Amino acid sequence: MKISVVIVNYKVPYYTHQCILSLEKALKRYNFEIFVVDNNSADNSVNFLRQYHPDVLFIENNKNVGFSKANNIAIKKATGDYIIIINPDTFVPEDMVDKCLAFMEGHKDAGALGVKMFSAQGKYAKESKRGIPTPFTAFCKMIGLCKLFPRNKLFGRYYLGHLDENRAQMIEILSGACMFVRKDAFTIAGLFDEDYFMYGEDIDLSYRFLKAGFKNYFLPVHIIHYKGESTQKISYQYVNNFNKSMITFFKKHFSLYSWFLEIPILATVYLKAAIGYAKVGLSKFFGLIPKFQDVIDAKKFLVFSDVDESIDPAVKILKKYGYATTVLNIDDKIRKNGHLILDNVANKYDFVVYNTSIFAYSDIIGFFTNSKYGNVEMALYHPEINKIITSIHVLEL
Repeated sequence: MKISVVIVNYKVPYYTHQCILSLEKALKRYNFEIFVVDNNSADNSVNFLRQYHPDVLFIENNKNVGFSKANNIAIKKATGDYIIIINPDTFVPEDMVDKCLAFMEGHKDAGALGVKMFSAQGKYAKESKRGIPTPFTAFCKMIGLCKLFPRNKLFGRYYLGHLDENRAQMIEILSGACMFVRKDAFTIAGLFDEDYFMYGEDIDLSYRFLKAGFKNYFLPVHIIHYKGESTQKISYQYVNNFNKSMITFFKKHFSLYSWFLEIPILATVYLKAAIGYAKVGLSKFFGLIPKFQDVIDAKKFLVFSDVDESIDPAVKILKKYGYATTVLNIDDKIRKNGHLILDNVANKYDFVVYNTSIFAYSDIIGFFTNSKYGNVEMALYHPEINKIITSIHVLEL
């Protein structure tokens, strides 16, 4: 087996479906296997996914065992020379595996490889490449020096802002949202540390790859990571898990540092947690956290279509919700280019809807990662399930 893929699903079956669809296209030239580990979603996720992906290997946990343990269960069963760890709220271009595999096979010292991630609005995700969160690096991030001096080699080291994100190069810490890992690296360095329930496990694993003598690399292959549907940041659980993970990492790998470094770092972590709890509590108390309907009300959608507006199923879905919808019929030029440069159109809309039976994932990603249109967001219509997927929600008839 050349490549194994591991996806952990928790109550996001439609996002997982979209992720698998894109991966199947990227993997079609290879001998591969895909594992989906369901963390007791209790929402019929597995039954839904089995309908469309009968060849996927499903592992159903009877409780939510966390990200690390769920991944480890599948990694132990994986037979591929390489293992792709990927979040369900991602999708990849058709050439992603080709490029990553070629790089790994050309760099025998590589333990793992990370890619260049973007949001659904085409905004670069800084966590695509990171430095080891030493006490000083973590301190700079926590007190805001990293944000104030993002390109500084000393203060901005957490996100390695001094390194060009458009060039392949060695880095230190990879994102667990998408990791292309050599199986031998897992064998030698070990699997995910299950002391991390959620968050921080990718930092710990990346650091252990380095300690085991491997190198971690960054390759500017573009993928989309919604980073929102499967991880709600405005929650007590997020604040609690994230800060606990930072403390776990610090104690595990930097316990020999003197107290005058450890105490300020831990104090900062707890302070950040307290501020986070306060913000969430106040927001909930005053009703400041908007529901999906409040967020998307009055939004405008542009739909690329190759059929009459009256019978376009994506348009029917949007009209059911009462959203302002404009249809742009695609011609041969748009088909060839994969998208239309929306110079005078894009800023009039909030979402651009692409039909995945018409446009390649690479074309969709290509437009948004190269555009300068800020808040315009992609939405994907999947005809096989008759649903529109955005980073916020899934729309259906």
